[in-house]
Amino acid sequence: MMNFLPPARTGRWLAWSAGYALLLWLLLILHRYMWLGEPFNLILAVRWAILALVISGIVNGFGWLGAQLVWIFSTAGTVAGLFLMYLYTYREMSGFEDLAGFLSFGLFTAGGFALGLIAEGGRLLIHYWRSR
Repeated sequence: MMNFLPPARTGRWLAWSAGYALLLWLLLILHRYMWLGEPFNLILAVRWAILALVISGIVNGFGWLGAQLVWIFSTAGTVAGLFLMYLYTYREMSGFEDLAGFLSFGLFTAGGFALGLIAEGGRLLIHYWRSR
């Protein structure tokens, strides 16, 4: 379906997962320490890394299983959430811009994942009905 993604159940998904997690982690700490101007905190940076690893593991795990629509929609939701998180940084919200940004990131990431599951389930149902 998506030619740029590795084939299902191959070892290349491990490299995709590591690269995905690293890129997501870098974008999260870039937001926290560059755009919000917070002082560096190692514990918080490790927590961001764990969050990036969990998101990457779930999204790329579904990709490894062959659920490419879940991967596409989840990644789109994560990108949209990151975009909104960065956008909220420049709004004057009396100190709540970091919370609003993170909540929008979480909502769009989870929403993209849910839409991906629905789309993949629909694709599987259509395939099942056509094969009967």
